Amino acid sequence: MNISLGFSENKDHIQATNEAVGQAMVGLGKTRGDLAIIFTTIEFAHPLVLKIANNLLGGIPILGCSSLGIITNKGIFKHGFAILLISLSKQIFLNLALVKEVNKKTPITAGRELGEKLLYGCKDVRRNLSLIFSDGLISDGTSLINGLQENLGRSFPLIGASASDNHAYAKTFQYFNKDVLTDSCCGLLFGGKMNFGFGIKHGWKALGKIRYVTKADGNIIKEINGEPAVKLYEDYFAKDALELAKELRRISIFYPIGIYLQGEKEYLLRNIISIKDDGSLVTQGDIPQDSPIRLMIGTKDSCLAAAVTSCEEAKKNLGAQKTKFVMIFDSASRFTLLGRQCSRELDIIKAVFGENTPLIGIYTYGEQAPLKSISYLGRAYFHNQSINVLALGGQ
Repeated sequence: MNISLGFSENKDHIQATNEAVGQAMVGLGKTRGDLAIIFTTIEFAHPLVLKIANNLLGGIPILGCSSLGIITNKGIFKHGFAILLISLSKQIFLNLALVKEVNKKTPITAGRELGEKLLYGCKDVRRNLSLIFSDGLISDGTSLINGLQENLGRSFPLIGASASDNHAYAKTFQYFNKDVLTDSCCGLLFGGKMNFGFGIKHGWKALGKIRYVTKADGNIIKEINGEPAVKLYEDYFAKDALELAKELRRISIFYPIGIYLQGEKEYLLRNIISIKDDGSLVTQGDIPQDSPIRLMIGTKDSCLAAAVTSCEEAKKNLGAQKTKFVMIFDSASRFTLLGRQCSRELDIIKAVFGENTPLIGIYTYGEQAPLKSISYLGRAYFHNQSINVLALGGQ
């Protein structure tokens, strides 16, 4: 496997695309690329940008999405176009697929469809990793993952990110070959001889006693311990629902809900998106009824400690293989919480993998990855507020 990175923060979209793609192609030398992964900030989410990139690259497959920020070796950028150009060995195979109108079809149906399409092109090879990019405003990211796993398998490594915009929560974009899309999910399935390692952590800590979700419907928590769900926050902050709604973004970032999964060291986090008139809490991702939950709290120090652990796990899982490149899917909530200290998180990543190891990443509205315990080995979950580190290795 050979890889090359290109990046531009040129304000002119056409020039930026030409610069970034040109850098990546020069870096790859005479080797032809087999796959391009493109991440951009929201300003570049325009069909012309993808058409230019597609023409320059000679029509090779393109996959990617929008983000509120781009992470590279050189820094964190709120405006830019980044491309990872990959040349694969003959022992590695891939198949790309796209599903549109996710919310219209329902996320679980769309997930099943994407899984079928991915498998169709990899029938006779060993499959070992799937990488997906989805609309960050899909109503139920958990059901999308569940649908995918019905076809790929419950214990199949699936790593992914939900696209983001500039915290407007208005429209996010997915990139598939020449097309710029919304309400879609695109992905690829790797097969053959490939080595990778991943790590995912969040760093939020549990507060108070365990409670139980006594009534829920998908991503809506109606009751906790037999009372309106919002009472959990009303009691903790000594504020009513109207007051809480005014500070909901800050509260959701610092004090999400954590779902306890038996055998896991970390809780699975859920952001609070809104508070309904009946006191129900709408979360980013589902919370099954009867789930044991706790209120969580995050700090800058705990977030940075989680970044260290996530990177070290990814490197350890890769084993003795040389790290060819690292891909980072970092929660937009972490970006907000860390503020100016986001650069410290980048320093941690580079310290673990090496200053010169190629690095590309985005800030997301949700991360997808397996958890680590034996009973959940390989099964992917929809995460909030985590840092997801994927390291690809080779000679």
